[in-house]
Amino acid sequence: MADNSKDTIYVDIDDEITTLIDKVRTSNSRLVALVLPKRASVLQSIVNMKLLKRTADSEKKNIVLITTENGLLPLAGAVGLHTAATLTSKPEIPKGPVLAAAGQETVDEDMDLQLDDEEAPDLAKKAGLAASVGDLAASVEKPVNSLNAVDNLETVDMADAELAPSDEEDQPPEDVKPKKDKHLKVPNFDRFRTLLILGVLLILFLGILGYFVLAVWPHATIEIKTDASNVNTNVSVTLDTGAQTASISTGDIPATQVSQQKTYTQTVNTTGQKNEGTAATGSVTMTASDCTSPYTYNGAFTIPAGTGISYNNLTYVTQNDTQMMIPQHYPFKGSCVSYVAANSTQITAQSGGSSYNAQINNGTVSGYPEVVANGSASGGTDNIIQIVAQADISTATSKINTNAGSVKQSLINQLKGQGLYPVDVTFASSTPQISANPSVGSPSNTVTVTETVTYTMFGASKSNLNALLDSNIKSQTSKGQNIISNGLSQSSFRQVSANSSTDQVSLNTFAEVGPNISVAGIKKESSGQSPKMIISKIRTNPDVTGVIVKLNPFYVTTAPTNQSKITVKIAKPTKTA
Repeated sequence: MADNSKDTIYVDIDDEITTLIDKVRTSNSRLVALVLPKRASVLQSIVNMKLLKRTADSEKKNIVLITTENGLLPLAGAVGLHTAATLTSKPEIPKGPVLAAAGQETVDEDMDLQLDDEEAPDLAKKAGLAASVGDLAASVEKPVNSLNAVDNLETVDMADAELAPSDEEDQPPEDVKPKKDKHLKVPNFDRFRTLLILGVLLILFLGILGYFVLAVWPHATIEIKTDASNVNTNVSVTLDTGAQTASISTGDIPATQVSQQKTYTQTVNTTGQKNEGTAATGSVTMTASDCTSPYTYNGAFTIPAGTGISYNNLTYVTQNDTQMMIPQHYPFKGSCVSYVAANSTQITAQSGGSSYNAQINNGTVSGYPEVVANGSASGGTDNIIQIVAQADISTATSKINTNAGSVKQSLINQLKGQGLYPVDVTFASSTPQISANPSVGSPSNTVTVTETVTYTMFGASKSNLNALLDSNIKSQTSKGQNIISNGLSQSSFRQVSANSSTDQVSLNTFAEVGPNISVAGIKKESSGQSPKMIISKIRTNPDVTGVIVKLNPFYVTTAPTNQSKITVKIAKPTKTA
């Protein structure tokens, strides 16, 4: 509800009467001051003035036009609107124009009178006004900006929330309601826009719903039972990378072999030990007794330097040649020939360590079983270091995870990418190539073992495999039966033999034989047909034993015309040929 405060509204020069009316209606004040710009054309029409006055009366609000335009004052006075020169001036209702004489032609209220300075006299005459706007303005004895000093004009205080008309006679009787202009209605464009949007949304919703009801949701399922049977198939296939053409009679078909090399590594701690201490040195004296028949040496002989002498699991190496001679005295001991060394033999321990500091008694000489050595060695010291042992390499190799499964799948994908059928049982790996870093015997706390393996797999053309299966199936069935499925998609292979370029396998599967039913043909014939017609057409095939047609949703009475919405299911065989 409006309060008693004053509301000031500034009018733009381009505002229309509907805009002013909306501003007055939306104002929360009972006293509304409209500040008009100079030459405001919107209120230079008597019709617009009356509309504004009618709005004020219907909304129970008082309007004050803040303007000094001489051309607007008579129009405001004619309809009974208050005017003021400024917002601080006292409002008043100016004098209206002189009314037309009796019997003079009047003008309809809907005619807009634009009272510009040049057109005002003519428009005033058309409106039935006796005086022009200039004459009306001249009738005011004092300037407009001093309206408060004019004695003959009724004034009202701007602070008063209730503005009274200038003349009691101008007020209509209380029991007489103002006549409404049936020709003047301001449309509510916001409500119209809302209804328009809702209407468009409703049409879109109904269109989408109709599309789903008629084109998306309807579908049909046709289940067909036949007298089909299974046939056990076993074909011997030789995959040959050197073959150019397939031989169906022998089972030889061209094949492609793909390969992939993988390298694996594993590092372990070393467990071997080596004594890097000083090697013991010494000397020995050699003697021999040749008791063989015939004699082995048959006279003097020489034991070369570098010959090994073993004693108590210790090995020493000779540093000089040793001349073995038959002594002049007592050369024979029974049937044996005795030999003695003509010189002393210098020896060095095979490796460092104090354990080689030993007295050598009857040490064996490598390559000379009849010769023994006696002497001693000393000066060996210990310095134990970690080295790579052969056992360390074996340990690292056993810990390598080759992960052949991922390689196998990679080869299968590679064959499929070439349009070939992968025969997974031909998956094979080469002998691993193993290397160690550092090598056996090298000083190190760790050793890294590298294993390189090459994996291979054969693949063949699916058309060649289908030809082999079809040939084998036809040889087991009668002429009246057709191959429904040769079973390649669920077949299994068993490897028989293999080499670098060929691989012989056995292909095993179950094929389906029975009536030759075209799924595409059934869909085409069933399109748009009722279930009764569909069953009648399919049952004309003597090998068909049963047909079931299901339509969904519940409101569907015929199969969809869109064949992609029709599903045909042919029952699997229940017997084996």
